[in-house]
Amino acid sequence: MWLIFATITVLLWGTSETIFKKVSTNEKNSVLKLISYNGIILGICALIFMFITRTEMNFDILKTYLPISIIYITSMFCTYKAMTLVKVSILSPLQNSSCAITTILCILLLKQEVEIYQIIAIIVIIIAMILLSINKDEVLRLESGDSEKDKINARRAYLLYLKGIGFALGYWLLDGIGSFMDDYTLEANLSAEQVIIAFSFIYCFVGIICSIILKFKDTEYKFIDLKQNKLKLVGTLVETAGQYTYIYAFAFGDAALASPYIAAYSIVTVILSRIFLKEKLKRKQYILITLILIGMITLSVE
Repeated sequence: MWLIFATITVLLWGTSETIFKKVSTNEKNSVLKLISYNGIILGICALIFMFITRTEMNFDILKTYLPISIIYITSMFCTYKAMTLVKVSILSPLQNSSCAITTILCILLLKQEVEIYQIIAIIVIIIAMILLSINKDEVLRLESGDSEKDKINARRAYLLYLKGIGFALGYWLLDGIGSFMDDYTLEANLSAEQVIIAFSFIYCFVGIICSIILKFKDTEYKFIDLKQNKLKLVGTLVETAGQYTYIYAFAFGDAALASPYIAAYSIVTVILSRIFLKEKLKRKQYILITLILIGMITLSVE
């Protein structure tokens, strides 16, 4: 049963990531808009889910999960910002290798022992991430401009690319820390249902704040205009559905198997971005992405 839920999650999140990249490319203030839409829709769904499942929720639970929620929401800001600057087919595998950070924290802080092949997997992931981040094509374009103006424009483009990679690495670090805190400090105290409801309510509060900011920053933007927000609505609903199938993938199965399987939704993102966004990668980049995915899966092997 866990495999069914995990596979649905992979398809949903790969799809939503591609949609969000489309929004980030086409709309101004896309980061605020995506956080606003995601937060509010997720909060509404969580409220319905809470009544259906009759899950207990109180201020103490919200307070307990607040620090981790802030980490996760900040990581979402990083990924939405990175989407405005870098191809999602590069971002997705970079960011989803955050399981390496979780493993490193377990080794350093909890003194957990790991096998040699897991250490090798971490090294492979980090080296592949560095090589994938460099983007040699941008460097070559920077050096081969025909005029001084071309070189200045190329330099600016490359700096923006590096800025996007910086935000992607911010997500990578924060998501890894959040996963570590989830797995090793809250598992015994909160149920999966309480975790997602608490996270959703906190995210909803942040989403409302972003919506208020947008009222002043973008007077033409209307949250309830379905025609204007069609892509954001679809992407958010798909993303939210993935949040719930993710919960039940873990509830019915072993997290050690489900986690890397779901993290590999980057494969779906890469394929969809190639089909719908016309993103093209070099053969070396596909090889590096494959190495990252192999490393992620290897980390889960016990």
